[in-house]
Amino acid sequence: MIDYHLHTLFCNHATGGMERYIQSAIDLGLQEICFLDHLTIQKAEPMLSMTPEEVPYYFNAVQVLKQKYKNKIGVKAGLEVDFNPAYIDFIQDIIGTFAFDMIAASLHFPGGFDVVSHRSAWRHGEKDVDDVYELYFDRLKKMLDYGYFDVICHIDLIKKFGRKPSRSFEKEFDEILSIIKDKNLTVEVNTSGYDHPVGDIYPSLEILKKCHEHGIRITLGSDAHHPANVGIHFERVVPTLLSIGYRKLTTFTRRKCSEVPITPT
Repeated sequence: MIDYHLHTLFCNHATGGMERYIQSAIDLGLQEICFLDHLTIQKAEPMLSMTPEEVPYYFNAVQVLKQKYKNKIGVKAGLEVDFNPAYIDFIQDIIGTFAFDMIAASLHFPGGFDVVSHRSAWRHGEKDVDDVYELYFDRLKKMLDYGYFDVICHIDLIKKFGRKPSRSFEKEFDEILSIIKDKNLTVEVNTSGYDHPVGDIYPSLEILKKCHEHGIRITLGSDAHHPANVGIHFERVVPTLLSIGYRKLTTFTRRKCSEVPITPT
């Protein structure tokens, strides 16, 4: 098994050194992990992310640990890049400078509006729900116009705080999944949602079933911000994935994908 979404102290809101995450993964018997720390470039407010200047230090730190633990576990280097169309060229320059194994895209600030933090207006019940969902799916679709990433993280993150729209957005999601399939992208199954107010994985069971129907590949990540959360809730999600029909998870090496079998935890 793998955990393809681990954070580090570089993001300024995780705890524990990188080696503690690796040791937790080894203790769980995982075959491979991928550090996938935040790169968010946004002028509006301070970001809980490494800065562009810190990317070389982050990448090199992972390379050192990759060699140190190569006989015990596979260690990969990735970035979770927050979508911001104003900085695409800058982001692509950063990505192209380093031999990252995987680049993931996420959407925390559609149109500059915060849908993820506990201090946000969205978290505290402000803003029209339908309007925010429309904004989220519009920006998610725009994100798919670009080709700098391999994986989409927590694709239905908009549901994090349990706020539900008055209408279905099934049509919008179907269009997005069709594009994902056409672009041969991978969808992340992110277990952190079990610990959020929504109490559900990202994406939901319904969306996961549609991903399988479309033949969309998946990978698996805990989104751990503490070493104790490596592999968290995998015992809950693995039976779900198997019941849907998934038998393999996608892994990456220098942006090239391969697969490993899903095994019970």
